[in-house]
Amino acid sequence: MNSRKGSVSRRRIGRTASVVAICAGLLVCAGVSGAGAASPAKKTAADDDGGPRLVVPMLDPEKGERLFVSKGCVICHSVNKVGGAAGPALDAPEGGRYLDLTDFMARMWRGAFAMIDLQGMELGYQLDFTGEELGNIAAFLSDSAMQKKFTEHDVPDLIRDMFIREPYDMGEGLKMPGQK
Repeated sequence: MNSRKGSVSRRRIGRTASVVAICAGLLVCAGVSGAGAASPAKKTAADDDGGPRLVVPMLDPEKGERLFVSKGCVICHSVNKVGGAAGPALDAPEGGRYLDLTDFMARMWRGAFAMIDLQGMELGYQLDFTGEELGNIAAFLSDSAMQKKFTEHDVPDLIRDMFIREPYDMGEGLKMPGQK
C-alpha cells in the first residue's frame, strides 16, 4: 500500500492565498437554490445605499458535473460511489437540492492543505477555478437526483486510472477537525 503523507511547511502557508481566492469566488456564488440556479436580485430602494453588492451568477449542475470530472476533483472525491477515497465523499443528502454555500467553503478551507498537497503530488500543479466554476461544482454537489445518475461511464479511462483508492494520511500535527 502506498502511504501518502502531507506536511505543513512555512512556504506552503504562502500558497493559501490561492485558497483564499477560491473561497472568495465561492462567496460570489452564494444563494444557490432550486436546481442549483439563482436568479439575479431585483433592484430595491436599499440598493441605493451604496453598500456592498453580492453577485450571484446562474449556476448549472450539469456544467458542475463535467467540471468535477475534467478538473480532477473525482480523483480524490467520490459521488455516488464513483471516484477516489483520498478525500471525503461529496454525496448530497437524499432528496437534497440545496447547499449551504458557506458550509461548503468552510469544508474546503479545512481541507486546503491536503488538497494542495495532493494536487501537487498527483497532478504536478495546483488546480485553478473561477468563482463560477466552483459555483457550478457546488450546484452539482447539492443535487442528489443528478448524482444518482453519475456513473464510472461519466469518467474517462485516463482520469479513472488516477483514482486514489485509499484515504489521504495528513501526517502528524495536521488533523481534520474532529479527528483524534
